[in-house]
Amino acid sequence: MSIELTSRSIGFEEIYFDNYVEQSVESDINLPDYCPDIMRIIRCTLSNSVTNSKLIGDRATADGNSKIRLVYADEKNNVFCYDQDYPFSKYAELNSAFDNAFLSCSVKTEYVNCRAVNKRRVDIRGAISLRFRVVGNKSVNLISDACGEGVQLKRKGIDIDDIVAVATKNFEVSQVENVGDTNAGIGKIIDAFVSPILNESKIIKGKVLIKGELAVRVVYCADSSDNETCTLCCNIPFNEIIEAAAITDDCKVDVRMLVTRISAEPKTDNDGEYRYMNINAEINAQVTAYKKQSIRVVTDAYSTETEIEAKYTPLEFMKLESTVKENIICKQSLDISSLKPKKVYAFSVSAPESRCVAEKDRIIIKGKVPVNLIVIDSDGVPVLCEREADFEFSKPFDEAETLICNPQVYPGGCSVTLSGDGKADFKAELFINGTVSKNVKENVLTSLEIEEGKGKKDKKPSVVIYFCSGGESVWEIARRYNTTVEEIMQENDLSADFLENKRMLLIPVK
Repeated sequence: MSIELTSRSIGFEEIYFDNYVEQSVESDINLPDYCPDIMRIIRCTLSNSVTNSKLIGDRATADGNSKIRLVYADEKNNVFCYDQDYPFSKYAELNSAFDNAFLSCSVKTEYVNCRAVNKRRVDIRGAISLRFRVVGNKSVNLISDACGEGVQLKRKGIDIDDIVAVATKNFEVSQVENVGDTNAGIGKIIDAFVSPILNESKIIKGKVLIKGELAVRVVYCADSSDNETCTLCCNIPFNEIIEAAAITDDCKVDVRMLVTRISAEPKTDNDGEYRYMNINAEINAQVTAYKKQSIRVVTDAYSTETEIEAKYTPLEFMKLESTVKENIICKQSLDISSLKPKKVYAFSVSAPESRCVAEKDRIIIKGKVPVNLIVIDSDGVPVLCEREADFEFSKPFDEAETLICNPQVYPGGCSVTLSGDGKADFKAELFINGTVSKNVKENVLTSLEIEEGKGKKDKKPSVVIYFCSGGESVWEIARRYNTTVEEIMQENDLSADFLENKRMLLIPVK
């Protein structure tokens, strides 16, 4: 007794590990002699970066740095900044070691508190979370055909986008920018932010060429007596090649980029003045390649001759429907009237957390852009103000409620203008990038064998009269009476394997 099986391999992106590990930040800042005394702390932030990450056996490790940035006011209400590095090293224990897996690591600030012990010393306490994400390309063998021992198969054809490759690459982008001859020199950096913008992805002989730019925004104190702030905005282009031998010209690719490190440091010109900005960023790019396939899976099986053991695995097959690549404008009037603002001294933005909501005929991407403002109030005192600006984007799709979208949203150019009614008019360009997909869930046959210790089924040739109530499939009737779909259809001159109306059937039973 034997059953001959035919199988095929299907690729899936599998997330082997995705978890957060917390790292405490505990430090003291003792101001050097050239810094004025602290009269009031305005803001304390952690600018986090991952300098190195790797997989070693069943452990994921990451080294990085949290730059503690203290913004404070002296006795004359002038604003000053001071930076101090806080290096860290962290690891996560995985379930096991994984072959051909890729690690991406990101870090975010959970909280940071500071307390001025005296006019020269500040106590820092905070925590950051490191996200370790390990992904790979997993192959699953699906049974596509079986013959022998009277095996009957119920097949279903589906269109999918098979994952053929997952590849990742860390690359560095750097550029030196001139702040301009008319501006004052660079004092201290208040904030540095970068958005990765993908303009093009192209497949070339087993490689993916990605082209884009980094939208950079750096806010700094001018090195002048009036202690004003300046903003440097620039775009830094990049071209990178990511290798993946399994990628062919007929594939589709999804490219995701993550900023793992950003630094902006003043640099002197020939006269020794800080008029250049040295900008350096590291990006983690992950490419997932898909190839369109039409496959037939087995969703049910039985034998008319012997007892069999069939095992089924629930799988989600993905089908790419479209891509979302849009630029939108986020505008909102932020109420800061309680602060009695005289002017906005400086502001910074962060990448928003977004979510996608599927409705009947469209998908809606929405979220909030974090905006942090340093405002000079009516008494000339600098104060911190934290607000959020809402954004929403929608795109029409047929049967949108069945679709899935996991977008990335990054802010580009932005501005804040103080209006006369105590409100700040915020405006920002947002870059939205993502894929729209549909998941098809099926229980598919992955194992089939004859049950040990059980013999052949008893064969009692006969004909059964069966009264169909309508809305039944011939497959279910054949399975119930241990016969075949073909014999029932032939015996009753049926042209379709689904019976919509009531009728009598002759069932040849084996």
